[in-house]
Amino acid sequence: MTAAASCPPSPNGLTGKGHAIVFLLVLLLLACPRSTPAEDLPSNAPIELGEAPLLSAGPLKYQPARGLRLGSTGGVIGGFTNLKAESTEHSGGEFALDNLNFFVIFDPVPHFRAVAELQLKDIFVADEKRSGTQSFGFDVRRLFGDVTVSDELQLRAGTFLTPVGYWNLILAPPLTWTTEAPLIVEKNFFQPTTTGFMLHGSTGVSSSQLGYSFFSQFLKPLEHNPDLDPPDHTAGVRLAYETGPAWSVSATYQAAQNDALWSHLGGVGLLWQPSRGEVMSELYVQDGSKLSSMQWGTYLQGVLDVRGPFYAVGRYEHFDPPSPGQTLNLLTVGGVWKPFPFMAVKVEYRVADHALEDRSLNGFFSSWSTLF
Repeated sequence: MTAAASCPPSPNGLTGKGHAIVFLLVLLLLACPRSTPAEDLPSNAPIELGEAPLLSAGPLKYQPARGLRLGSTGGVIGGFTNLKAESTEHSGGEFALDNLNFFVIFDPVPHFRAVAELQLKDIFVADEKRSGTQSFGFDVRRLFGDVTVSDELQLRAGTFLTPVGYWNLILAPPLTWTTEAPLIVEKNFFQPTTTGFMLHGSTGVSSSQLGYSFFSQFLKPLEHNPDLDPPDHTAGVRLAYETGPAWSVSATYQAAQNDALWSHLGGVGLLWQPSRGEVMSELYVQDGSKLSSMQWGTYLQGVLDVRGPFYAVGRYEHFDPPSPGQTLNLLTVGGVWKPFPFMAVKVEYRVADHALEDRSLNGFFSSWSTLF
């Protein structure tokens, strides 16, 4: 269904009951007064751009990429949008207003934060055969509350990003280096979101930082979205060790039950951010459940600051699907222009040595995305 009440329901949107729940939650959050005014935006604001607001009208203050602050309510509204164009061997040329996401963040009382992310996707799509809004959908991508006991102990409940690897935790196109995500992130090694609870926190270890997340899914998402196929139950843990600002390593394990069958996922990740670039790598291994055999995949991505706001990007991927699938090797090369820290223009070419499920992966991809 769509966001407008006058539009007909869509199979990949919320039910009427789901809309009512979301609407009531937002009203309750708006009604909560803030006990003490905060001078800083929430720590999970996606990026900073100076301290002076671009626009200020009474209690309302707006800063690019940090959103619109709603006075003393403790609320911030922000988001991002993404325009995408591609030309592939499989589907030809296509242009899309890919998505428009809104973040609604509230700190109504000390030690509590509520976050909602609402997504409009496939707003407009034009290809060689059609154009329009046939695939338009409205999703609640995230909706959770965080209770902070201390830096070492926080409790999150609701729908949140599944804490696996690195890519799935950034996701927003302005913060990633390529238009297309690595194949192993797109494939169903795990669901991008979890509806349940998570215990998480971090603590200092010598001069480093150790973070943890224990998470479990025991509820179905609020919406009926054909893009999601969540297991009945999951239980997982992620550990991340950071040594200074440049190095981070992570390890994740998740067990998932679906129709009384269990699958097991293991993952490791590496993130290195020297002064003139970035290196990121992840590896996932999964077996069990309905898989005919074990599947695994990995990627290695490098970014080089060529000069100023121009960056070169390269990524190698390897994916070994369950039998009788054929092993895939992919190579992506491209460039990124970041006129502002919160905006990215990307152009890339991807080539694969085989098709995936009779679909060619070769093609040109480009996008313009920005946080607001």
